[in-house]
Amino acid sequence: MIEQGDLLTLEDDKDYVVVSTTTLSGILYVYLIEHKDVSNFLICSYDQVDGLYEVDDPELLKELLNIFSKSISKQLEAMV
Repeated sequence: MIEQGDLLTLEDDKDYVVVSTTTLSGILYVYLIEHKDVSNFLICSYDQVDGLYEVDDPELLKELLNIFSKSISKQLEAMV
């Protein structure tokens, strides 16, 4: 299982940090930021058998970014 804070090395040989995760319609999605270049990020679906797949549906990306944004904001507020 992938969890927030995990460091993953992907097929591009770059390390990504799991910033946030969410489940939508029974599918686990992860928000990843490249460890050495925080301007490089990915939103992926995750399946324990098939692994990570980058989300490319614009409407789904919009929905997921909204969910991740709210989740991260709540986490930051809890830290203050």
